[in-house]
Amino acid sequence: MSKVSSSILACALALLVPPAARAEPAAVALARAYLGPQSTLDGISSIHFVGTLDQADPDHRGAAQARTTLDMIFAKPLRQRLVRRNDKVSMTTVLDGYDAWDWLQSNSDPSRYKMTWLSAGDIKTLRANTWENLYYYRVPESGSVEDEGPATIDGIVCERVDFTDGPGIVYERYFDRDTGRLVLTVRGTESIRENGEIRVDGIRFAKTIVSVTKTRSGKDLVSTATFDSIVLNEKLDPELFAVPSFAPKRAPVLPAAAPAVQGK
Repeated sequence: MSKVSSSILACALALLVPPAARAEPAAVALARAYLGPQSTLDGISSIHFVGTLDQADPDHRGAAQARTTLDMIFAKPLRQRLVRRNDKVSMTTVLDGYDAWDWLQSNSDPSRYKMTWLSAGDIKTLRANTWENLYYYRVPESGSVEDEGPATIDGIVCERVDFTDGPGIVYERYFDRDTGRLVLTVRGTESIRENGEIRVDGIRFAKTIVSVTKTRSGKDLVSTATFDSIVLNEKLDPELFAVPSFAPKRAPVLPAAAPAVQGK
């Protein structure tokens, strides 16, 4: 075979490789292998987390730590349902493709509720969050993955990999270079650490996820999600992600202005 023919064959074979696989850094392959078998990861169609969320307001001294129950579902391709419930109210956030809304309802009087359609920016953030939870470090649908090199976090030599889901939506992740374990995630001003372990169908999940953000006064607002159960590939009722029949009409989205045409 001539050199020219060999080159053409090599290019043709390269085109057969999925773009996500071609673009993934070596650190991503190690991180996926740490989580579990590749076939199992790729075969996950939904994840259902049940647990609690604890949050303390550092700007109010003596205030009791707030606890809510947490029921969270992610389903392919891009659906999410998050229910947070305290003693008085329940807040449900739903993403269904390109639609998303918040539903606030009184626990004592279900007739008292409020529904709010989410903005385009909020929807993009929810879509990115859903992708990151379901596709296990794969290249985002309209983004990129970049290896930014070594960094030391908590005394552990890591590889930093940035997952960009769109303008301004970047998950900066630090993976242990020896094992592939996720040590730290940074998303804007938020830092996220995972602790403990729950194994489901051979896949590693974190037992707790600790998120730290800054309040307006500059203090650390710490939120801790603790999971009691995780179920994979449930048969989900489509109504879980359906817009309520009595929902308020959504405000129309104005089309983008057409570009001006300049004369010759």
